[in-house]
Amino acid sequence: MDAMRENLAYLIDQRLYESAEILGSFLISAAGPGSEVSAISRAENLVLYADALFGRQEYRRALNLYRQAQQLCKVAGHAGGSTRTVPGSPATVASAGLGNAIQSGSYRGGGGGGCVVGGVGGGMSIVALDTDVGKAEVRLRVAECYVALKEVKPALTELEAVPHRLRSLRLNLLLARLYHSSSYDRAALAAYKECLRQCPFAMEALAAVAQLGLSAKETCALLPQQEPLPSTPSSRGGGKAAGAGEVHESCRWLQKYVEAQAHRTANENAASLDEYQQLVSRFPNNVHLHLHMGQVEASQGRNEEAMIHYQKARTLDPFNISCMDDYALLLLSRRSPSSSSALPAPNLQVEAGHLGGAGGGAGGVELKRLAAEMLGVGAGRAEAWVVAAVLWMSKGERGSAMAYVEKALQLDDHHFPALLAKGAILLHADRSETAAVAAAAAAIFRRAYTQKQDLRVFQGLVRAYLRIPKLKEAIAAAREAVKAFPNSASALSLLGEVYLQHGDSRDKARKVFEAALRMDSRCGAAVTGLADAHSMDGRHAAAVDVLERHLAVDASDWIHVKLGFVHMAANRLPDALHHLQTALSINPSNENAKRGLNRIDKLLKGGDGDEEEEEASLQYGTGGPLFE
Repeated sequence: MDAMRENLAYLIDQRLYESAEILGSFLISAAGPGSEVSAISRAENLVLYADALFGRQEYRRALNLYRQAQQLCKVAGHAGGSTRTVPGSPATVASAGLGNAIQSGSYRGGGGGGCVVGGVGGGMSIVALDTDVGKAEVRLRVAECYVALKEVKPALTELEAVPHRLRSLRLNLLLARLYHSSSYDRAALAAYKECLRQCPFAMEALAAVAQLGLSAKETCALLPQQEPLPSTPSSRGGGKAAGAGEVHESCRWLQKYVEAQAHRTANENAASLDEYQQLVSRFPNNVHLHLHMGQVEASQGRNEEAMIHYQKARTLDPFNISCMDDYALLLLSRRSPSSSSALPAPNLQVEAGHLGGAGGGAGGVELKRLAAEMLGVGAGRAEAWVVAAVLWMSKGERGSAMAYVEKALQLDDHHFPALLAKGAILLHADRSETAAVAAAAAAIFRRAYTQKQDLRVFQGLVRAYLRIPKLKEAIAAAREAVKAFPNSASALSLLGEVYLQHGDSRDKARKVFEAALRMDSRCGAAVTGLADAHSMDGRHAAAVDVLERHLAVDASDWIHVKLGFVHMAANRLPDALHHLQTALSINPSNENAKRGLNRIDKLLKGGDGDEEEEEASLQYGTGGPLFE
């Protein structure tokens, strides 16, 4: 029996879960209720077998076995069971030995087997599961099963039942994540701080406490005053300490990282980027830093700068998945007037079985390549499915895009780019569905807003409120965007867009757009907004002049479509035809250009076209409100 247990633990440590499951079935059947094996030993066998099932992702079966083990421990406790030590075993199952391994750093953790294995005959010991540490470890494994089954409440119940003195770093981090995802921010902050007390280099916890509002000063107080030598990992608290309030030179990079995160949470983007840049000078090929800089740039609408960082990260590690969905949204945005997150108006058609060709242009080719690579290396990650959804969005396939976004949200229902993409897809509903679907889009963007302040979230909220319509809420969201991003021309343009929809405020809208252009002459949102303001007042020549000046710096299909519709409104059909055909040559899948050409064809044949469609196109940018 002992040899069977030792080899089962060894198989789990080697992650040979299929073999472990088969061997485990023999082990627990040999130690049935009628055998001479004690209740504690049967419980340990059940935990080992459950570990094998967890490794095979059979979480419900594993949960059932962990529960049986807990019940056996309870029975043994009532019967006066005592702690046993079995020399020569390779495994410490849910025991004090596990706690020692956590403290010494030899414990490898992970979702599968939680045993500490030193090799067959390694001289380690099995301590009975009726110890406090043993009970805590089994509760942790039960909670991990519940998390895998997306049952958060019972997972929290299990973890909260563990006394604070017995909570390992792994347990505290899982508890913090669950509190955070459930919006229990105060409890989450306390749990993350406990993680940092146990290990100041828990990088996930460092980022989370900044997001939850802990100041850089408070966070740095949790950091080590000197870096432990690699040869003496237990000497963290010993040796010559740094002076009060000082951080050892070798740990200053960690302080910089904390400050960068804190500035980012406070929307102090310039300061955050400066801190990240100092870190990059010390760690020049750090993929993580380039991804974070890309996120900061994208959140404030500086998409070209964001793409530089994402492309650098992709060059350093072509198989990296993190943030590649945000990069995909930026690739899609290259069709828009200001290189943000414009999303082409899609058709409702579900075709989720394969990835088709992307739209025209180099960005479309890169997007198709990115989607294929991400699904190839990370189909278990939400990012990969969002990239695939963005590819379908580039083709105008709204139904297929939504199917992929829903898959991403099944994997992570708080995934920020997935929420952005879902809201954007809903914004592109057929106009017959406008009010109801726009309300659903607003709800999605409000969910995204609770995670972080991002200009694209404000854009989505404003466009959704305008289409419901809820002018008061749209103005409030636009003003909050200006407050959050005071130096952003795109944020200011968002306020102008709201004024533009109110007939009495068009002069105010025009002044806002002109102010945004003074702030950034390349801001496409301000250009198209000012052109719309002129067109809606019948000043088509002024609108053309604004757009043609911008054409020199952004010869995108979007700008040509805008020019085509303005010329159409001024009854200059040859000029309109030229720009719409140019737009199609740049992007053959541009549905707005196709609709414009169809309307010109009707006009040339003596029809009057669709005046209502023309007015909506001029007002919303030829086909619906888009992310700039």
